[in-house]
Amino acid sequence: MKGLLHALRRRTADKPVVNGAGAAERHADAAMECYRRGDKAAAAASCREALALDRGQVRAWSLLARIAMDDKQPQRALECYAPILALQPEQPDCLIDAAEANLHAGHLGQALELSERAVSLRPQDARAWKVRGGVMEALGRLDEALDCLRHELELRPGDRVGHSNLLFLLSHSDLLPPQDVAAEYRRWGELYADPLSAAAAAHVNRIDPERPLRIGYVSADFRRHSMAYFAEPFLAHHDRRKLRVYCYSSCRRADDVTQHLRELADEWRDIAALSDDAAAGLIRDDGIDLLVDLSAHTAGNRLLLFARKPAPVQITWLAFWGGTGMAAMDYRISDRYADPEGEADSHYREQLLRLPHSKWCYLPPAAAPACSALPAQSRGYVTFGSFCNYLRIGRETMRAWAQLLRRLPDARLRVVGAPGGESLDWMLEIFEAAGVYPDRLELVGRLGMDAYLQQYLQVDIALDPFPCNGGTTTCESLWMGVPVVSRSGRSAASRSGISLLTNAGLAQHVASSWEGYIDVALGLAADLPALAQLRAGLRERLRASPLLDAAGFTRDLEALYRDAWRNWCAQAMARSPSC
Repeated sequence: MKGLLHALRRRTADKPVVNGAGAAERHADAAMECYRRGDKAAAAASCREALALDRGQVRAWSLLARIAMDDKQPQRALECYAPILALQPEQPDCLIDAAEANLHAGHLGQALELSERAVSLRPQDARAWKVRGGVMEALGRLDEALDCLRHELELRPGDRVGHSNLLFLLSHSDLLPPQDVAAEYRRWGELYADPLSAAAAAHVNRIDPERPLRIGYVSADFRRHSMAYFAEPFLAHHDRRKLRVYCYSSCRRADDVTQHLRELADEWRDIAALSDDAAAGLIRDDGIDLLVDLSAHTAGNRLLLFARKPAPVQITWLAFWGGTGMAAMDYRISDRYADPEGEADSHYREQLLRLPHSKWCYLPPAAAPACSALPAQSRGYVTFGSFCNYLRIGRETMRAWAQLLRRLPDARLRVVGAPGGESLDWMLEIFEAAGVYPDRLELVGRLGMDAYLQQYLQVDIALDPFPCNGGTTTCESLWMGVPVVSRSGRSAASRSGISLLTNAGLAQHVASSWEGYIDVALGLAADLPALAQLRAGLRERLRASPLLDAAGFTRDLEALYRDAWRNWCAQAMARSPSC
């Protein structure tokens, strides 16, 4: 979008204008200036004034589309792109922007066509390949998505965010062996982070292995976000006699959850507007001993802040399946189920610290309804359910689910968060190829939290995707009395299920193959009285498990922190015996 606005601004800068068109140009100029100042309402009003004078005023349409995308209204943006494409059907910037809007609106066929036209017209445009890669990922064509992202990086080799996008895809796709993925992470660190780490100043933190510590947490997701379900327990239960908690929030849009988490911290710092240098300086001034990254390569991360090594000990954890690839990140927190000892240690540049039970501690939503009776007992058939982000549900998972329904002819599958358009079409094609027709699929779109939680009351058994298992959705399912069937693999992303279900006492619900996965699901569906009994006691089972033991979890976490701090102190004293 920025490329199109820049091109249109340059194209019209010296263009003579007359009559209504001239006035329309002036309104478009005013709109651009308002947008640059951050006044989107005034910018939109000026755009409408421009279009009232000249319906062919492309800059006004473009800016209205940009505002719609900023507001996460891609369908509204598409209404603005339609007249632009009619006027300039072969303008690559417009094709890329319209493809991106179609992607976000779920119109994947149109997004694919537009992105292919853009790549054909401008094959050296990195952004065209990036958008096309996003379309391929949404279509479940992950090999092609990876090719597109690699092509983008060839054209824009210094694109740190684009490289992070590639890592994000690799972390949850199982496209490459874990060792190859680890090498790609390391390459990211060597390119973008390590040069900054080499210039970091020495730390002056007092070398005392048993003194109270200052712990800093950095995240862009201290807000209404799934991460908050797992952050609140340890923020609320840290032992203030032994440590002081600082939260460094890079959140752009604070909400009520932000305010609640702020109250749990001893010190709260808003760093969204600070540069990485300035934020790192603030952290040094605060005297942080251990700095914990809660984002890794997810959106809004501040990894280059960590690259500046503002704290003696730096740890990544919680929000991401992979590591960071950085020399400046000392540790990664996990558990022995998600990252088995021995085989997983070489998958990360960071040293693994394993919590004794689970790497997660879950806070159930306060508004969750009570568990219901087993739906299958009144309906006479079993309803399986999927609650994960649709992009995690690849074609391989869909085929396994189709085979499951084929083996159980009366069963239904309810997909919550189901897409429309081409994504839905290829899903239906997979099921129809297995002889499972749409009348057995219950498709539910995106919902608010209350309505979303109600959907669990309609489902008997939840199905975990592979190779990227659920995290929050697995915990939600168990809390709502819905057992989860999962498949484990070779990556941490494909071992979230075994970590969570083992800690819930349900390790028998995890299989290592699709055949085993289907057998587990069929076994649960075959004994409705046992399934009803499991459902009735599942919430209490979860409540009694390590997954909800916030106090015990936090003590284990603090023990890891203390061991990491003692290790740093020992190394510092070895370097400077006089200390």
